[in-house]
Amino acid sequence: MGAVVVCVVLGGCGGSDASSAPAGHIAVRSPAFADGQPIPAAYTCTGKEISPPLSWSGVPKGARSLRLEMDDETANFVHWKVRGIAPAVDSVAAGAVPKGGRQGRNSFHKVGYGGPCPPPGDKPHRYAFTITAVGKGGKTLDSGSLTGTFSR
Repeated sequence: MGAVVVCVVLGGCGGSDASSAPAGHIAVRSPAFADGQPIPAAYTCTGKEISPPLSWSGVPKGARSLRLEMDDETANFVHWKVRGIAPAVDSVAAGAVPKGGRQGRNSFHKVGYGGPCPPPGDKPHRYAFTITAVGKGGKTLDSGSLTGTFSR
C-alpha cells in the first residue's frame, strides 16, 4: 500500500523539485541530492552506506507521529523503516535516526538503514524516501516523498 501512496504523491509533483509538491502534501528534501537525481555513493553500498540527510515540512495538524520509509520502487524492496517520530521533528542528519524514532526490519532482514545496492549492470533503480503523518487510530493523514536514483 505504501508504494501506491508514493506513486500518487510523485504523480502530483510532476517530477520537479520535492519542495514544489502540491499544497497540503509533506515536502521532503535533502541537501545531498535533488528529487529525481542520483543518490551520492556515500549513501549506497558502494560508499559508507549511511542514510542521507533529510528534512521535511508541511506536517498536518493532528499528526500524532511520523513514519519514514525508504523503498526501492524498481525492485519493491524496503531499505529503511523508522516509526514513532514525533511530529515536531523536521529533519535527520546523515547516518542518524530521526529523534525518538524506532527503526524496523528492512528487506535485508536487518534493523536499520541498508543503502541502495541494485545488481551491477541494472538500469538505475528509483529510491523513494517517504514521510507519512499518522493521526489518531493510525490513520494516514498525509505523506510526501523525495526520490533518488542509483545504479552500479
